[in-house]
Amino acid sequence: MADRPSTSGPNWLRPPGEQTGLGYYIAVLRERWLLIAAAVLLCLGAAGLYLATADKVYEAEAQLLVTPAGSDDTLLASLGVIRATSDPTRDVQTAAEFVTTVDVADRVQQELGTEGSGSSLVGDVTAEPVGQSAIVAITAQASSAQAAADRANAFADATVATRTAALHDRIDHLIEQINAGASAITAQGEQSLKDETARLELLRNGPDPTISVENEATPPNGATSPKPKLTLAAALVGGLVIGIAAAFAAQTLDPRLRREEQLRAHYQLPILTRVPGQRSQVNMPLLPTVLTPPTREAYRALRANIVAAHWRTTLSQAVLVTGSSPSEGKTTTAINLAASLSMTGAETILIEADLRRPSIGAAFGISPERGVVSTLLDNASVSESIVHTDFFGPLKLLLADRRGGWTSELFSPGAAERLIREAKEIADFVVIDSPPLTAVIDALPLAQQADDVVIVVRPGVTRLDKLRELAELLEANGVDPLGFAVVGAAMRDLGYAYYATGKSPQDEDSPLERPRAATEESPAVSAARRGPSDEVTARP
Repeated sequence: MADRPSTSGPNWLRPPGEQTGLGYYIAVLRERWLLIAAAVLLCLGAAGLYLATADKVYEAEAQLLVTPAGSDDTLLASLGVIRATSDPTRDVQTAAEFVTTVDVADRVQQELGTEGSGSSLVGDVTAEPVGQSAIVAITAQASSAQAAADRANAFADATVATRTAALHDRIDHLIEQINAGASAITAQGEQSLKDETARLELLRNGPDPTISVENEATPPNGATSPKPKLTLAAALVGGLVIGIAAAFAAQTLDPRLRREEQLRAHYQLPILTRVPGQRSQVNMPLLPTVLTPPTREAYRALRANIVAAHWRTTLSQAVLVTGSSPSEGKTTTAINLAASLSMTGAETILIEADLRRPSIGAAFGISPERGVVSTLLDNASVSESIVHTDFFGPLKLLLADRRGGWTSELFSPGAAERLIREAKEIADFVVIDSPPLTAVIDALPLAQQADDVVIVVRPGVTRLDKLRELAELLEANGVDPLGFAVVGAAMRDLGYAYYATGKSPQDEDSPLERPRAATEESPAVSAARRGPSDEVTARP
């Protein structure tokens, strides 16, 4: 690499480290907010669809009172009613199990006249003890409030009726036995038997004394399910959780550059400019004539930082523009950097060193007869092979006059040194458009001979592994880059709002519309002689 003051130093390539801290998490959330918003909207949409299509369910509750027969009442004990035990909760639990039997369900089905069998109703009814009390709560579900109340009351009544019917059957059977053995009973026993029969007749005329309906169910005021507020709140929380988890998973698995902090974490290199993203209708590099004012201002900032790096020298400078992958904006950056330097009046040569995929000539609409290959292969001089332009100041082009993989052998160290030396002899600045060095290593000798190397990165396109590969390649060959040019930065992160609102006085008198004469004094060269000025922007 040509001798120059080192701006990055020998330790510009930092070892990879893990990003931590609150700032990292906030940055990930800001960067992936679209993914989080998509997850939230998806969950809310699913919840809305569920609320729109789900059947409404109403619940009503009826209550039974359980009064177990005492253990000293042998008559009731013999009739199979609920008996008191040492565990009162067990007595109530036993009563609750009577509610959901098939016999009770069949009786309810006949009473309500519903379709299907009684067993199909059991799934819509639950019976549970209420705490430590003697109450059994019967909860029934239905598609309407009145139907839920009717079903709960029907199960309560049917439970009492079923238990009562069973009690009456046992009483009838017991009375028959008593009457059958009455002839063998003594006078004293006959009186006792009459008393027992009278009590049985009394029980026979009433319901089961151990279970009764305490409270009837009333129609509920609203549906139990679905619950719109709870469903939407759960969908919102679930969407946030899923979205945030997906954001950090995508961040961990995403191999692409997303934030400038990722550059600072791995490289001790400044960001020379931040170029706002600009759409193009054609698949070729963009000339200054089609750029927006903020974009042109970004390339002016790149020009100023490059000039500032060499303000102490009056020698010509060679700047190589490269990247780690295609489609990062490398060629557009090289063209506009060269045009920006030329429009200050500086003699500038733009060399197209990407011989495999040349595009500068097509962007300018020029098909050269001579160019880089003629200079290297036919020993033609640079001055004989350059193409002059009048539109962007004294800008000269040394284009790729031939293309193909075989041309990569032309960039030997000696040929690269001669090419750059001859170009610097006739120009103040030499800008070299290099192919991505990680894809093809053709232009590495040019990078070693250049005074500065600018690495172009594009968030969302540049792969971190490829960028690391490029950095290691440059470091291994003794090349210290000047810094990064971030292409495709968000407008909100840039400071060009003044130019974005309208045309500035400088734009009205811009060389894009009125070419500067090549004989005018070069502000860039004058600035280099007298030191930093307002034209030069300090590097970040």
